[in-house]
Amino acid sequence: MAPLIPSAKATLSYPLYACDFDPLDADRLVVGGGGGAGRSGVGNKITVLDTSKSTELIEVSEADLSKDQDNVTSLAVGQRKGRATLVYAGVNSSPQDVEKGRNTHFRVFGIEPAGGAKGKGKGKGKSGPAVEEKPSEYKIAEMGRSKLFESKEKDIYQRITRLSKPFPHQPQLGAVCTGRFTSPMSEIVLFDTSAIAPPNSRGGVQSNREAVDVDFIQTGDNEYMFAYCDVHDVYVKKITSKTDEDEPDLVYTTPGSRSPEKPAVPSFRAMRWLTKDLLLMLTNISRDSGAVLQILRLPPGGKGECRIAQSLRLPDRITKATGMAVANLTPPLNPSSPQDYTQFVIAVAGRDISLSLFKVDLQVEGAISLVTKIKAFKTFKDVHPMQITSLAFSNFVPPTHPVTASTPPQYLKLASVGVSNTVVVHTLPLFPVPLSVKRGQSKTPRYVVALPSTKAVFGGTVILSIIGVLIAAIFIQGILEVRGGVPVYLNARSHLPVIWQEALGRPYEFPPGYNTLTSAIPHPSGDVNYEEDSGSAVRLPDFFAKLKQGSSEGVYVLKEGPGGVKVAMHGEKEKHGGVKWEALSREQKEKWKGKLRDAGHWAEEMGETVLKGVVFGEIAGAVGQAVAGGL
Repeated sequence: MAPLIPSAKATLSYPLYACDFDPLDADRLVVGGGGGAGRSGVGNKITVLDTSKSTELIEVSEADLSKDQDNVTSLAVGQRKGRATLVYAGVNSSPQDVEKGRNTHFRVFGIEPAGGAKGKGKGKGKSGPAVEEKPSEYKIAEMGRSKLFESKEKDIYQRITRLSKPFPHQPQLGAVCTGRFTSPMSEIVLFDTSAIAPPNSRGGVQSNREAVDVDFIQTGDNEYMFAYCDVHDVYVKKITSKTDEDEPDLVYTTPGSRSPEKPAVPSFRAMRWLTKDLLLMLTNISRDSGAVLQILRLPPGGKGECRIAQSLRLPDRITKATGMAVANLTPPLNPSSPQDYTQFVIAVAGRDISLSLFKVDLQVEGAISLVTKIKAFKTFKDVHPMQITSLAFSNFVPPTHPVTASTPPQYLKLASVGVSNTVVVHTLPLFPVPLSVKRGQSKTPRYVVALPSTKAVFGGTVILSIIGVLIAAIFIQGILEVRGGVPVYLNARSHLPVIWQEALGRPYEFPPGYNTLTSAIPHPSGDVNYEEDSGSAVRLPDFFAKLKQGSSEGVYVLKEGPGGVKVAMHGEKEKHGGVKWEALSREQKEKWKGKLRDAGHWAEEMGETVLKGVVFGEIAGAVGQAVAGGL
């Protein structure tokens, strides 16, 4: 049986637009959002939540940002600088500053232990105004703000903030992308995190199409692969100290339909690197007709056109996907190490406010890597009251080898936030795969999700149902063989104790007060209303035989009574006015047979033989009226 997936939910005081886990602390989640600059009276904030309890979220720190500036639109949690964990966020300046072209949208915050501070105080960052600090275990301070976009358009904002996976003693690369309402250009700015305000520039991309999503993967010391996509195209760029200014290469274009009508072209919604050769794409089919997960394989060297390695159509209930997150359960120990056997967990947010979980395995043999089919394994419905705006997995690091009974259970956490002020964290259980299962696996322990796929659950249910039907069939066949009258296949009488066979073979027992036709005969002069007995014609020969035999005290005569049929017994010398069947006239016989046939107590195939010797009373010359209620 699959383990349960606990979840924890919290409702904050402001709409949430972004979330990310601390890559060095899987129990610490940072969320951000707000009501915007001077809108709705709702403040703009960043909140730190403790997720160590699988069924409870604990607020450990919160920073109130200025209400004059915009809300937090995106954020990413990076590495530590000293005691502070750095958070990179997109926060537009006040409308007045934006109007003057001074939009310092790129913010860096530091989260560090409060150091025993009590009460309400204020912390001041290295630049910019102070942010309020509430009593908590951590304090949040703004450490820097910059303007990275060259555009002076007034309606742009920092829609995307993305960082590469952190490695010890390695700088992280980051990217920020513009969101726009009317601006004709889109901008992507690349930077590294070795400096704070402003960060070190690593080039950029400008396009007449807005970037839908971006992602990084580190392939060596100071070597990275960067990818971004707009609605229809995917671009890849290798980043080293010498290639910062190189233009990205177009590696894939979404094919359009060949319909003579308006072309129906799918559009990309999100992307993530799986390995340096594999890109995972989330695609929405045109006209809200569904969504698809696709894995693109890059050609060797990253030059040329990608091909589709895997594709999975999402369930029909997801007419449109709104977001995606991916977790690698066995990441390389350092950026130069090749990716070994692993499992990727994928989360997709749907417009129906659901979260769908998928898994795909990477199998490695030498220099060849293959991905298995993408499999769905869990769906969470109605996760938030309103639209999901962001989701993120915690950074999973397998425990050190060897994995023993004392190794604590391992978990992967999935956080999601929404404009309904809600944050939900699901805790997914993991279990280790023995290293001896496949030769050539890495020496580090490998973990996978401890949940069966939907198809596996369905298959198991079908198998259990079939087994149940077979057991029931065997049981019923055994009972029938003990009672007799059916072909013998199990030879149950040879295997069951005699006492069981006696219990199973016991004749049927009828309710108290039940009278058969034959049991009604011995009562002399008793009125028997045969409408109360549903005896069938199969049993009537015995009934007629009783009438023929009579009794030592006299003879039974079948007569018509006021409420039905009366069986009366008369002494041998007593006159009863009845005659035997064979002495009745043809007209009288036909009337009797008609009455018996209509009542369902006699059929032509029974013949007249069963009636010979039965004495019928003759009333008013119409003996046939004697069966008013039927036998």
